[in-house]
Amino acid sequence: MKINYQIVAAIILFIILGTIQHTLNNILLHLKDIKNILTGINTKDR
Repeated sequence: MKINYQIVAAIILFIILGTIQHTLNNILLHLKDIKNILTGINTKDR
């Protein structure tokens, strides 16, 4: 059985890119939550 390494490399690349995108989305969601918490603290201090 002959393995086409370009197809395997493309699949691995898409998996890596999908993982990076998922991680960045999680980071952005956490940053938005932190921003909301900090702005809530700032409004309580005034």
